[in-house]
Amino acid sequence: MHEISVLHKAVDLAEQTARDNHISRLSYITLEVGELSGYLPVFFEKYFPIVIEGREVFDGCELKMITARGEALCLDCNAIYNVMRSEGKCPKCGSRYKKILGGRQFLLKEIGFLEENEITQ
Repeated sequence: MHEISVLHKAVDLAEQTARDNHISRLSYITLEVGELSGYLPVFFEKYFPIVIEGREVFDGCELKMITARGEALCLDCNAIYNVMRSEGKCPKCGSRYKKILGGRQFLLKEIGFLEENEITQ
């Protein structure tokens, strides 16, 4: 379960970014997880509350998730298709000879924060 270690790194990066920009409270972070990354978003959602526990900047912070489609280009017929939905083979010609175009990424996509006056209200 390598999701916990990359989640820790994403949370650390968000915390450092908040600190560098004098942000005292994050309202959300958005992770973009590719279908072909090998990471299961359900584990990020499950362990996020544990990873942020005791970190004041994350008090009330929400985790948002974006799933990036795993797309490929068939190198036999040039069709573009979703690798997961097609079980790794081209739905047009049946070939497994492909170039992956996207869906392997894991990104800290966005950090949302509250303005100082919003925190005290």
